[in-house]
Amino acid sequence: MTQTKAAGRRWPLLLALLPLILGLALYGQLWRGWAAQFETTLAGWFPGSAPAVIGFPYRLEAELTDVKRAQQGTVSLALAVRKLRLNRGPWRPELTVIQGEDVMLAATLPGLAPRISAPAGTASLKLEGDRLARLSIVLPQAAGVIGVGSDGPAFRADNLELHAREMEPAAAGVATDPRLPQRGQLVIEAQGLRIGAGAPISLAGEALARGAARLRQWRGWAGTGSVDLVLGGRDATGEVFALDGSLVPVGAGWRLAGTVQTVCPLNVQAALNGTAAPAEQRLRAPVRLSIETALPAGGAIAVQGLPADLATRPRRAQLPACPRLR
Repeated sequence: MTQTKAAGRRWPLLLALLPLILGLALYGQLWRGWAAQFETTLAGWFPGSAPAVIGFPYRLEAELTDVKRAQQGTVSLALAVRKLRLNRGPWRPELTVIQGEDVMLAATLPGLAPRISAPAGTASLKLEGDRLARLSIVLPQAAGVIGVGSDGPAFRADNLELHAREMEPAAAGVATDPRLPQRGQLVIEAQGLRIGAGAPISLAGEALARGAARLRQWRGWAGTGSVDLVLGGRDATGEVFALDGSLVPVGAGWRLAGTVQTVCPLNVQAALNGTAAPAEQRLRAPVRLSIETALPAGGAIAVQGLPADLATRPRRAQLPACPRLR
């Protein structure tokens, strides 16, 4: 009789737990399906790999080693990572969070060949259909070459951030800008940036690509494309320069035109034309220089607009001298 009563008490408990057990089983099946989709996606991103997704029940996580990926063409991209960890939320297939060790990134396009490496890095990738909604990359202790022409000056940065996205043009009849639609944006932020033997500065800038076609193929974009370029440099004392210009693809390179506002014109000129930087105190009022050249230009960019009375203009003698930029 006692055993019968105990069994009778267990049945209500089992019945109460049954929805939870069924729910967990159903979620387990759903999670396995999401994991299989993630594995298929990663196999497409990294051909030849066989990723195994773990992380049940809260996340989808895969780890790859000795990753090498290259895309060839007029615009070539290359990635090499010793150890790569990729994460997704089970309900967020559009967003992937990435961590890497011993990271190398490189790109080659007409006239430019930048390369970057770092001991570690993090990134987040968001896709909306076939459109790059956002790619954010953070690289502490980065080093590389700017890559104007075949090489270009080397650089180091305490921290380097790159944020890229493909932009959707405004609807017809809505945009008031007479220029071609915005197609893509690259935002650059660097702290403790040293170019060649230059002093450390902070750099912040934006490159905004415009064109009649999406950023899918160089030939389709370059015929009408251009890049609006805004770039500013600061040190601990304040702003050193602010560049506002444009890049237009021309043959196997680019045409650069724009202006630079600066309180250190001689150091800016030296950095652009690759000569030794002179000792220079900061101006009290910035001057505006004009630049126009073809890239690659053998490492030199002609600068115009230096005032004839530059030597006699008021200086901020109480502040530190202008930083050497290169």
